[in-house]
Amino acid sequence: MKILKKCPILIGIVVITIALSIVSLIFKDTVYAGYADKYESGDIPLLALALKGATDEVFPWSSEESEALLPEDTQGPDEGKEITEEVSDTEEAEATEVGEEPLEFSDISGNDISGNDVSGNSEDITYEFTEVNPDYFTDAVFIGDSRTVGLSEYCEPLDTRATFYAKVSLTIYDVFKKEYIKTDDGKIGLEQALSENQFGKVYIMLGLNEIGTGDNEYFKNAYAEVINKIRELQPDAIIYIQGIMHVTANKSNVDKNFNNEKINSRNASIAELADNKTIFYIDMNESVDDEDGNLEAGLSSDDVHLKASSYERWYEFLLHNAIVR
Repeated sequence: MKILKKCPILIGIVVITIALSIVSLIFKDTVYAGYADKYESGDIPLLALALKGATDEVFPWSSEESEALLPEDTQGPDEGKEITEEVSDTEEAEATEVGEEPLEFSDISGNDISGNDVSGNSEDITYEFTEVNPDYFTDAVFIGDSRTVGLSEYCEPLDTRATFYAKVSLTIYDVFKKEYIKTDDGKIGLEQALSENQFGKVYIMLGLNEIGTGDNEYFKNAYAEVINKIRELQPDAIIYIQGIMHVTANKSNVDKNFNNEKINSRNASIAELADNKTIFYIDMNESVDDEDGNLEAGLSSDDVHLKASSYERWYEFLLHNAIVR
């Protein structure tokens, strides 16, 4: 009792430390699986799993099947790199909140995500993918995580033509919440940037960092909300949903979270959001996969990201899989 009276703060610290360690231990193989490797290697203490998860807004109650975000320190040499565009400064609009009731999702022609015509317009136009020249991307914007950062850094034909709103560790859940686009007046969010700049094409590749968070339906609904918001801000743009890039077999075969089986499952879910009129699903994996459907080992130095010279394959795929209206 005397020690409680003399050192209440110390006792509180001990209790909190024990509680965090217990939570970390319970969810080490599920919610915090993405951080477990560092604990098992002795780089961080057990309680740090819960602390790192809280930093990334990953909690045991995030969803019934929630696991963990891919830690930033696995993102490769581009960590911390932010691709920016200069836009004028206006009051930032309130970001889209994920996890609420899904917004009504319909395309410009009046079709909902099930493909039903809700506008009375029964015109059925079929578009086919075709080859385009590099200038096709002069009015395009690319939204994504570290892999899209790499596309900008190592693909000059795209970097000199397209706009990039990309950031390391970006996810579909926070793409409208974070302020990561630099301007002369400071950083702004995606909503403000898309409000002030109109594009003809919007390319999205997100989904790897959050592959351990939520089930497929939760992820798909969040993706639909993001697309719905983009369509609101970019009513005339063609939206390309890019399938999540695979990891190598070396990574996929040993990682319970970041493996190609889960990536394929997520890709199948978001592919259903394409209406093939204004929203199209494209899968660049066909340009970088080996015969077994894994990212070709020779194209990556860390089993997750492409080497600088490998981004040419992604670029060539985009050139040969475009929609012209």
